[in-house]
Amino acid sequence: MPGDEGIEHVARSSDSFADAEARTHTSDEGALERGHRSGRWPGLSTPAGVFWLLFSINVVNFLDRLLAVAAGPTLKHEFHLTDRDIGLIASAFLIVYTLAAVPMGLIADRVARAKVVAAGVAVWSAMSAATAVVRGFPGLFITRAGVGIGEASYFPAGYALLSAYFPLEQRARAVGRWGAGQIVGTALAFAMSAAFLSWFGPHLGWRVAFLVAGLPGLGLAALMWYVRDAPRPVTSSPSESPPRIGAIDWRAVADSLLPAVIARFRVVLSIRTVWIIIALQALTYVVVTPTVTFLPIYLRSARSPFHLTDPQASLISGSLIVVGGLGGTLLGGPLADWLSRRIRGGRLLAIGVGYAAGLPCYLITLFTHALPLFVIIGTLTVLTLNLQVGPLGAALQDATPPHLRASTVAVAMLVAHLLGDAWASTAVGSISTALGERTVIGLAVIGAPALLVAVIVAALGAPTYADDVAARAKPADAE
Repeated sequence: MPGDEGIEHVARSSDSFADAEARTHTSDEGALERGHRSGRWPGLSTPAGVFWLLFSINVVNFLDRLLAVAAGPTLKHEFHLTDRDIGLIASAFLIVYTLAAVPMGLIADRVARAKVVAAGVAVWSAMSAATAVVRGFPGLFITRAGVGIGEASYFPAGYALLSAYFPLEQRARAVGRWGAGQIVGTALAFAMSAAFLSWFGPHLGWRVAFLVAGLPGLGLAALMWYVRDAPRPVTSSPSESPPRIGAIDWRAVADSLLPAVIARFRVVLSIRTVWIIIALQALTYVVVTPTVTFLPIYLRSARSPFHLTDPQASLISGSLIVVGGLGGTLLGGPLADWLSRRIRGGRLLAIGVGYAAGLPCYLITLFTHALPLFVIIGTLTVLTLNLQVGPLGAALQDATPPHLRASTVAVAMLVAHLLGDAWASTAVGSISTALGERTVIGLAVIGAPALLVAVIVAALGAPTYADDVAARAKPADAE
């Protein structure tokens, strides 16, 4: 495909970035291989080892990310916040997370991706623990933004690392199972919130929870430091002295960052499937992020028909998100793989099916006054909206050249978040506060149209995705 050759040409010619990237990867792989020959953690750099380590990090990722959501009703009462304030805090995390993702993705394409992941885990774990000592809205705003900086380095590099260890035909399933870690982390976030609030009370419980949640990531970061970027050993010349990660010229990296960002944006956004994935991901964010953010607050609010306590709201919210999310995440990958073997563009069509089924469930969940119906239909809503977790990420990797994968995830994430949930939580909160803290109205006004548009985009984009994947396979076959 001519467009594919153009991608390769731009990547090679723009500021010699790809050449420098290849040299750095080769030398850093040599350093990592030297560590393996000395017997340090040899079991980590296998598909199973990398998968379970990334899975564990994903658990901690969503534990730290969603603990603030689970404790949202308590934080709102403790610091006298409005729904608009809650939306701003959610947007602070997402905007910083989004803007930091592109430079982090570029660095991950130039140095060892595993080390980028390790550094990110350490940073966000420290910032999550620091949330335990905040005294009001400014502290919450700053610490949640800090968590965003750390998590931005993990997601692009983690996706690319996982893709390096699993071939295309297994990738959607591997990514889907990796994504299931977010469900486990979500379950822990809501369970910890409910437990610590019950054990220590509303004023101390949430602080202890944040402190405890920040600790596991530091150990996982230490393990990730010794993971290799590829499953096969890379041999280096005996005369070559493999550099340490600290020997990288970071000033040169910084000087080349702006032109590299511009060059990579042009390359990545020249792939048609990337635009389709961005649109679908943005629309998903518009629905899912505000819903998760405000669900515990709605269940606990005076306007809710259910009149729940803080621990009850955390447990019910967590149960919906965990049961439905785990089911959707685990079903989405196999469904997409099954459809892709039978229908052109089957992965995107599987995503569209999820959105179409989710729309009526979403509206029923928001407006029912019966708690049993809320729980049942709400679980189905979460399940259908999580069918996209594996297929969407795998589709993005399928249509992307291997050396661009981390950058592609970073660019796609940047644009999707800016178009999606960077503003959506604030918009929902502002609508709610303007109408007297009517959370349900804000969610319906923003979420329902986004789901309808997502169904259309998935159906129309499936043929384009199939064409791009077919074009990517031709050079590989020729080689």
